[in-house]
Amino acid sequence: MPEINILKVGLHILNVLVMFVVLRVLIYKPVLKYIKKREHAFLDKVDNLNEREKTLTLQKEQYERLMADAQNEAAALITKSSKLSKEHEREVLDSAKERAKDMMVRARKEIDAEKAQALLDMRTDIAELGVQIAKKVIEREITIEDNRKIIDEFYERMG
Repeated sequence: MPEINILKVGLHILNVLVMFVVLRVLIYKPVLKYIKKREHAFLDKVDNLNEREKTLTLQKEQYERLMADAQNEAAALITKSSKLSKEHEREVLDSAKERAKDMMVRARKEIDAEKAQALLDMRTDIAELGVQIAKKVIEREITIEDNRKIIDEFYERMG
């Protein structure tokens, strides 16, 4: 059977321990440190992304609120402008009616004035005819037939 050399086994154990310590100090700790650093960087990026997502969500909500407000405001402006246009239309119609009414009143006044003038002219004409008839009566003696001729002439002039 092969002989176990304790010194060789001890050296191998010592060699493994030294290698373990050297590898742990030289490789494991720097690699572990690098991995933790990467893990922290990854977690920071995840946190940053979560913050951005929250910010974007808030911005989206704010945008949707602003759009709803803008739509409401546009609807209000449309309603207001419609109301104003109807009001303006009513004012224009009222103004036109008032002008038409004024024109009718003025026309009636003019007609009444012309009618009054025509009556005055007619009275003047009748008075003149009466004067002319009186002159003819005074100038000569009138018979019944003369009266009829004068009356017929009067009616012909009056029309």
